[in-house]
Amino acid sequence: MFDSDVLVLPPEQTLGNTAPSGLFGLELEFATESVGSLSDAELVDAAVGFERLAAWAAARQAAVLAEFQGRSGDGSVRAVSAAVPLREWASDEIGMALTVSRGTAQVRLAQARRLSGVLRPTRDLLEGGRLCWSRARLVCDRLALLDDTLAAAVQDRVLPAAPGQTWAQLDAALRRAILALDPDGAAARHRSARAERRVDVFAGEDGMATLWARLTAPDAASSYAWLTRLARGLGSEDPRTLDQRRADLLAAVLTGRLVLRDPAAAAADTVAVVPVTPGKPLITVLVPHSTLTGADDAPCELVGYGPIPALLAREVAADAVWRRLVSDPLTGTVLEYGRTTYRPPAALADHVRARDITCRAPGCRRPAATCELDHVVPWDPDGTTGEDNLVALCPAHHDLKEHPGWQTELGPDRALEWTTPTGHRYRTGRHDHRTGVSGPGGRARPRRP
Repeated sequence: MFDSDVLVLPPEQTLGNTAPSGLFGLELEFATESVGSLSDAELVDAAVGFERLAAWAAARQAAVLAEFQGRSGDGSVRAVSAAVPLREWASDEIGMALTVSRGTAQVRLAQARRLSGVLRPTRDLLEGGRLCWSRARLVCDRLALLDDTLAAAVQDRVLPAAPGQTWAQLDAALRRAILALDPDGAAARHRSARAERRVDVFAGEDGMATLWARLTAPDAASSYAWLTRLARGLGSEDPRTLDQRRADLLAAVLTGRLVLRDPAAAAADTVAVVPVTPGKPLITVLVPHSTLTGADDAPCELVGYGPIPALLAREVAADAVWRRLVSDPLTGTVLEYGRTTYRPPAALADHVRARDITCRAPGCRRPAATCELDHVVPWDPDGTTGEDNLVALCPAHHDLKEHPGWQTELGPDRALEWTTPTGHRYRTGRHDHRTGVSGPGGRARPRRP
């Protein structure tokens, strides 16, 4: 077809974008009988094809399970007895048939029933191969306690972007949507969950165990940040890894073998541990001004964790030092330094990290606060140090970008396009602080050249 004198060709059909079906399963079988003859790109497409086929099968199975449970005792499936309706023994029958426990079968049947009812749009995406079963199950789990009206509203909000999101990204989107659409219920659920805070211990193998704590999200994030500062404060000459230092310090503090003192008091004391930087641990909470003032209860974002209720964000605000991060027209912050400096000044670094929120690699949710700032066009020989050439990348993806065959390009809308060695392309967008969603169109949109 023609659009503004530009010829728009339909996408090339591959094993990775064909609608799944039983016949497609046969096509996949024949196409992959000799995997050694497939190119790298074809192998990737085949892997996607099998993923889509598995999703299609899961959706069909959900329809079957829902029909089985929904039949009455006098239907085509005969009940055990007239006094025992089918619903009461369906989980036992399915548990035996699928070799799972009765409780697991009950959950599977409940999910199937919801997917055939209010969550039918989610099942349709699953059947079309656009959503894997783990993400469809996540939708079921997060909406399990919501009534049908609220569940449908949350589903309508998150589903358009869901096919391009990882499990963790979809989880954050679901939690944010629930907070936005049911702020009163979110506050009540947080109070209930907060009452269940506790510490527990679980036996492990090889003489190890897990110490587990259920805390509020800000307390957990702050505790981990402070423990990391203490671990880094031991110095680079310490032979232990950072994880080992954190574990050893936690055990030493909680068992009384180590007492923490402030830096001044520790100057003449070689036993005390001093953090690498003093003061309260830095945690970043993104709060709309209207929520901060109490005008509404819009969901807020604890960077590195995800959405939190407005009630909890205001509690954090009452005991915090705030830094206002706004766009250039309001602050006059310089966002372009050209070739005058390689290392981004603090104001520019803050702006880029606040813009990106997480690593800009598809599917990565490492907080931008712990990421490196990468020059998309290398500074040497001719890249610039500016907002239009900087993105947050975790060390692993920063290193990956430099490998042969990998390319990145930052567009005018700050969407970052990745091209892999097989020719597949993926896009990630800057974070939209109004919706809490990274755009445009999700964080990972594969397409072939």
